[in-house]
Amino acid sequence: MTAQHPDFDQLPLDKTGPRGNAWGLLGKDDQLGTLNYLTDEVVGQAARENFKTGTRLSLNWSMKGASYPKFARKNLELRLINKAPLKHAHDDEWSFNSQCSSQWDGFRHYAYQNEALYYMGRKAEEFAASDHPNSIHHVSAKGIAGRAVFIDWYSWALAQGLEIDAMSSYEIPFDQIAKTLEFQNMSLDFLRAGDIIVIRFGYLYQYENMDAAKREYLDKLYQTQKPDNIGLKPSEELLKFLWDTKIAAICGDARSLEVWPCKDLEWHLHEWLLAGWGMPIGELFYLEELAKTCKTLGRYTFFMSSSPMNVPGAVASPPNALAFF
Repeated sequence: MTAQHPDFDQLPLDKTGPRGNAWGLLGKDDQLGTLNYLTDEVVGQAARENFKTGTRLSLNWSMKGASYPKFARKNLELRLINKAPLKHAHDDEWSFNSQCSSQWDGFRHYAYQNEALYYMGRKAEEFAASDHPNSIHHVSAKGIAGRAVFIDWYSWALAQGLEIDAMSSYEIPFDQIAKTLEFQNMSLDFLRAGDIIVIRFGYLYQYENMDAAKREYLDKLYQTQKPDNIGLKPSEELLKFLWDTKIAAICGDARSLEVWPCKDLEWHLHEWLLAGWGMPIGELFYLEELAKTCKTLGRYTFFMSSSPMNVPGAVASPPNALAFF
């Protein structure tokens, strides 16, 4: 990556395009966006610093996780094929929405809503005509790998005595991200170019531990209404930090990274990150074992390896993500 990195205040780069866009920074046919920050040097340094104990764990929720209450997207349907009597063997066939469980949102997923323009100013008609533009298979070529910084907001919030309903539109302002890092004996200045941010909101913890009455209520509600969820409060301050720090990707354990529904559309993270910068957004990552491991080891950085699927034309992908310590 050789292009000079402009300051946040210099955005948009394409003055004819929507607010905040960075189109053209890395060429006319860029397919990787902020993943360009994951240079060999950056990833090599992350590996040298973080492979210490050999501890490793999955960051992937069950593909059958969102079963009750069920979300609107199609869940995994697995068909087992018994090949007897020809052979004592099995095949299987999978059918699912790529965002039904842990996922990376790619750059075909979300556009600037008023302009109907995706990353690099591309239009939906281009996706229908070709598997090439903005497809997540470009990301699969090298994956998403590097130093990850775990921000366990949920543990911080519980330590403050906050009452949290992760199934509501509970907003997390940027200053609480800074306070969580301080709680972990870190600071915002600790983060550097090419980092992958991983935030625990407590969403999957509460989903898996909710009582039967709430589970039944939400399952009925979600049949007619898109779920609310806890998440980051969109703000200029947050976006400026992500851009100026050169964060490569960001993910969390909630159904949406940003609070949903999004109330402040001026700073709508799905628009700015996916359509504006080409920054992958990860959602429904399973972070419970990660939280325990980080607390036990007393460290909140690790090496993340994520291998999105090589599916030309795809919008999103399961992350196939592992954390290494």
